[in-house]
Amino acid sequence: MSDYLIERDGYYYYFRRVPKHIKPYDSRRHIKISLKTRDKATAKKRALVQNESIEKFWRNLAQSAPTDLQRDTLYRDAVQKARMHGFVYRDITDLSENASAAELVDRLLALKEAEDKQPGAAVELGAALVGTAEHPDIKLSEIWEIYRPKIGDRLVGKTDHQIRKWENPRKLAVNNFIKAVGDKNILEVNRKDVLAFHDWWLNRVTKEGKKPASANKNFRHVKDMLDIVFTALDITPVVDVETLFAKIKLRVVDDSRQSYEAEYVQRVFISGDALNGLNEEARALVYIMADTGARVAEITGLMPEDVRLDTPIPYIHIRSNARGGLKTLHSERQIPLVGAALYGAKMFPNGLERYSSGDTASNVINKFLRENNLNPSEGNSLYSLRHTFKDRLRDIQAPEEVIDNLMGHKSRGPKYGRGHILETKLEWLNKIAFKPPK
Repeated sequence: MSDYLIERDGYYYYFRRVPKHIKPYDSRRHIKISLKTRDKATAKKRALVQNESIEKFWRNLAQSAPTDLQRDTLYRDAVQKARMHGFVYRDITDLSENASAAELVDRLLALKEAEDKQPGAAVELGAALVGTAEHPDIKLSEIWEIYRPKIGDRLVGKTDHQIRKWENPRKLAVNNFIKAVGDKNILEVNRKDVLAFHDWWLNRVTKEGKKPASANKNFRHVKDMLDIVFTALDITPVVDVETLFAKIKLRVVDDSRQSYEAEYVQRVFISGDALNGLNEEARALVYIMADTGARVAEITGLMPEDVRLDTPIPYIHIRSNARGGLKTLHSERQIPLVGAALYGAKMFPNGLERYSSGDTASNVINKFLRENNLNPSEGNSLYSLRHTFKDRLRDIQAPEEVIDNLMGHKSRGPKYGRGHILETKLEWLNKIAFKPPK
């Protein structure tokens, strides 16, 4: 019988081709395992142990011919058994190429001791400690079905439209990853693949005019999906996801939307007649946005009980409700109504009902602004009113914490107490309020 030994650069390896009758169950062409020794006698002993483990594994494969589900179960069992014996599960290829001689010896000794105690479980123990369990065959194209049910908590309170807006970029990201590297088994994804994805996007940015920010979102989404799926399947990849995606980012040039000048908003949008061609709800939205800085979807999502005109300080309460959830945890807030915003809220005291989503309202208003040449700069859009609101608060030197609260941003400082009360926010907003339409 062959001792299945080969020598390379003075070190011995266990090397054996996968027999033809085993190929239907084991797709590898051959098995090569470093024996971590230059001594031939020691190498022979270690090769015998490896060969016995491999043959037991093959016999088990041929006898059981597991289905995909059974194969996944065998793999998870191997991971758990390895932990029970004080080891992290490592694939046999990873062990042969990267494990120290000391770790190999420890694993083999642990295997021998476990087999003596559980002679009937030799195959399972070998799979766990020597790494011969076959990986689950999960392709990149299949991870969405595993990922989506595991992140349901992120979408609580969101409408169907909001859920679609959240899902679509993530589905697109994994499809782009597949275009760049192929539909690989998730355990075969390596650093070279991630670098290839980076280069794929770099080419699109430099030659097709795509935005670097879109590339960076793709990187974040794929990273998150792989991380969640590995955790869900209790799989420990050879290289952790953080390392795979370390420093993978394209440089983003600041292309944020430009703000309008406050004087322009007052003269053209509020005091002038430029918006007369818009329907009343659209005009009311512009007025409310101008003096609250709220996001479009936050305004269209207001319910009757969220528009409080019957209190000493009129305000809107931005929160999750039957019309939809919030963009972030920090988005919930109460904003006093002053100036143009108070005027707009009184136009529709029960909230806006014409638009089912912020996207629809944005599209209508932005189209009107473009067609009527109402954007002084190329970077202007309806969302620029939000930037204008923030600029005006900074111009009067409002505290950053107050600005963050009004904008629905996470405060950069530590959070203490209940936050800013309406009276405090009203004091600052009165200083910047636009004069309402006449």
